[in-house]
Amino acid sequence: MNVLLRFITKNVAGSVETTDRRIDAPVITIGRATDQILQLRDRRARLQHARLEEKDGKLSISTSVAAGLTVNGRSVREASLVPGDVIEVGANILRVLDAPADADFALSFELSPDADREQLAASWAAGTKGLGGFTKRKLSWLAVVIVVVSTFALPALVFLGPDTASLVRDSGFLPDDDLWLAGPLHAAHAAAGTDCQNCHAKPFIRVQDDSCLACHTVSRHVMAGQPGQAGAMSGGLPVIGSVRCASCHVEHEETAELVNSNQQLCGDCHSEPPVSDEFGVAGDFLDRHRGFRVQLLVPDTQPDGKLDWHAERLSLADTQTAERSNLNFDHFAHLDPEGIVTPDGRRVLECSNCHTPEPGGARMQPITMDKHCSTCHTLGFDPDAPSRVVPHGDPPAVVQTLIEYYSARLLGDEPDVTGQRLRRPGKPLTRAQRDRAAAEARDKAMTVAADLFERRACSTCHVVTQSDEHPQLPWKVLPVRLASEYLPDALFSHAQHGTDVAGCGDCHNAAKSESADDVLIPDINVCRDCHGSGLAQRNKPAQVQSTCILCHNFHSADKGTVGDGRKL
Repeated sequence: MNVLLRFITKNVAGSVETTDRRIDAPVITIGRATDQILQLRDRRARLQHARLEEKDGKLSISTSVAAGLTVNGRSVREASLVPGDVIEVGANILRVLDAPADADFALSFELSPDADREQLAASWAAGTKGLGGFTKRKLSWLAVVIVVVSTFALPALVFLGPDTASLVRDSGFLPDDDLWLAGPLHAAHAAAGTDCQNCHAKPFIRVQDDSCLACHTVSRHVMAGQPGQAGAMSGGLPVIGSVRCASCHVEHEETAELVNSNQQLCGDCHSEPPVSDEFGVAGDFLDRHRGFRVQLLVPDTQPDGKLDWHAERLSLADTQTAERSNLNFDHFAHLDPEGIVTPDGRRVLECSNCHTPEPGGARMQPITMDKHCSTCHTLGFDPDAPSRVVPHGDPPAVVQTLIEYYSARLLGDEPDVTGQRLRRPGKPLTRAQRDRAAAEARDKAMTVAADLFERRACSTCHVVTQSDEHPQLPWKVLPVRLASEYLPDALFSHAQHGTDVAGCGDCHNAAKSESADDVLIPDINVCRDCHGSGLAQRNKPAQVQSTCILCHNFHSADKGTVGDGRKL
């Protein structure tokens, strides 16, 4: 709830001053303790005296104090409040006001003009009964001395040398530096032993990154301008090289996780719009995270006619038909529920027939002609010899294979099924016959090659163009390049999203894709069906709590150097 608190005070001249404060919290605590949102100034109030919260659209106040609190002159333990109500706690007066348009509720807070000064301030100078007349101030200083000696001075004796350290630790009654231990070591660091100096190199100085890097050789996710320029800017964001390892890896904690996965570790900086478009808003995955940007390979034609590919990041909304891979492929036809026609009859295909997870399940193994396509797309060229095929992926070798095959047929080295054999067994060929055989073999080979390249084999899956680059090869098959990682900055594993959790079609709309140019990465809203906020209380029961580090890796070798230019 959004509450406007108006503090009313009187200055020495007697004029009234007001100060407004906005509070956005589900509960407003009231009491004399320092951790209370609204602190009372009367010694008669409890440390935790009451609480304000919204119930059924109304502001409600409640207290656990037996004497209750005064609302409109009546002592109550709980009450629903409306504008005009007055709450009194000793000399503290709260009035419910009419809320402005931009607030849910409004209250004023002031001290009663009849408040006794003795009620508002503790008497530190008065003697304490039963303690020899010591004042509260003297007792407080005595307590400070005892705490400092027992928790600082005596434990610090261990730094005077190993003999003194052993004396202190073996005494059995003197506190040593173990008193400062915030908690047990994490199991991953148990091998480091109990010597604090393995990590705490200097007394009373927090653990530095050099202590961590002595064992862990990792790169950090940092952004820097020119090496050596602390505070430099990169992409509109300040250097975060000052972030220590221990900022995220919290040691001496009772939790089983050494990694601090608090959403705010990333959200504090990434929740606001950056200056550069390179970094988008990412405060929370559920409702403050921009749409996915995929990395595609884009071909550039060089002056020599060759293709040079470079990676380009584009918004997924702008890339539904943007992948120029030079591949001709139709998911819609291959996933026809009625099946496709193959040399062995009609066959119904599923995604798993071609897409196989790699060991570990993170990504999919590459699609290859021999393993995934050749069963249906054969490279045979002669119906009379169906077992003979041309090689895949080497156009000059295709033409050479055809020339050699038809030359052998004409010369009698292959079974004659056409009646075109020129040489009879035991008779040598004349020069004219050899020239005729070579010419006829080449003509036949080029005719069959034209059929393969332009109509029924290569052009089925590849982009084939006319070319004069090769004197004996008038065709050019454009190379196929597919992105191996569409979301390179994201952590994703198909093993955790297997068919027992979701079917392929639940995320990838391949069944309706009629072009290989379609980018079939699911939209962020598809992921939000299962993945929710980094704050568990905001999620539906079926949603997985999704903090930043669930999908993003902090340690990254390609994210620059630390502020002093040193590569981690």
